[in-house]
Amino acid sequence: MPRVSVVVLNWNGAHLLPVCLDSVRAQTLRAYEVIMPDNGSTDGSVELVGERYPEVRVLPFAENLGFSLAVNAGIRASRGEFTALLNNDTELDPRYLEELLAAMQADDRVGICAPKMVYYDERALINSAGHGCGPDGVVADIGRRQPDADWFNRPREVLGACAGAALYRRRMLEEIGLFDPDFFISYEDADLNWRAQWAGWRARYVPTAVIRHREGVSREIRSRRAVFLGMRNAAHVWTKDWPLTSLLRQLPGIWRGWRASAMTLMRRGHAGILPAVLWGTFMQMPRMLARRRLIRRRRAVPVARFEALLAMGERHTRTPPED
Repeated sequence: MPRVSVVVLNWNGAHLLPVCLDSVRAQTLRAYEVIMPDNGSTDGSVELVGERYPEVRVLPFAENLGFSLAVNAGIRASRGEFTALLNNDTELDPRYLEELLAAMQADDRVGICAPKMVYYDERALINSAGHGCGPDGVVADIGRRQPDADWFNRPREVLGACAGAALYRRRMLEEIGLFDPDFFISYEDADLNWRAQWAGWRARYVPTAVIRHREGVSREIRSRRAVFLGMRNAAHVWTKDWPLTSLLRQLPGIWRGWRASAMTLMRRGHAGILPAVLWGTFMQMPRMLARRRLIRRRRAVPVARFEALLAMGERHTRTPPED
């Protein structure tokens, strides 16, 4: 049985997969399997993997199901005690899986491990050192576009991890559930991070596990749909995962962040996205509130723990970050 199930999500990534899958093959940890959910690729991705990487189990879908549904299918098809999610536009250091697994096994309370993610073409810059929640209420990548310095070489507790490169404990996922399919893509990992924390699990940043990321290559992160999903799903996270007292206390910062995003959209001529965000949030609110009640029933920590995570995230998302 594999210790780790590596799930590589793919959508028209034939030009990216060789770098990613070759780096998986080169891992010092050998007890793993590889599963590739494919979101209806039309560029020969499935054929390429079948010819060059026969050890990869492909789950082909007829259409693009989005991140959450496709990754959930990969997790359900896996057999490992731990699940390593990967974007297809990543390249792993040889000890990547071994270092993440060692950190996970060192503490049974840890359900999520975040690697040191740097940019593929700018390797001296951090892409993500785990997730933290800033004063605007938005879960963000810690250290984004900051120089890789000593602070990023120290392991520490974090809110969670970017799902494009993370290790999850299967037992945790079975307890809290998988990624919310209503998110489609964007902030589905932030939602899972908060759900894990409410259930009493912890997340750890592992700087010795290094991965390089070609950000935005595997999807259009600045398209109108991506912007819409980002703003709507951030509101879904507040609805599902935040206690009312904390939401009210953070409301000024949330409003400032939302207003800044709205002004940016208007300057770019995308003001029409704003009513769509409000309508989309309103239409799905009953479903988010129903899931909120389920999260509250599973809650294993007090609101004070949530407030401590907000304070930690505010320090971690500063420039430069602070402990």
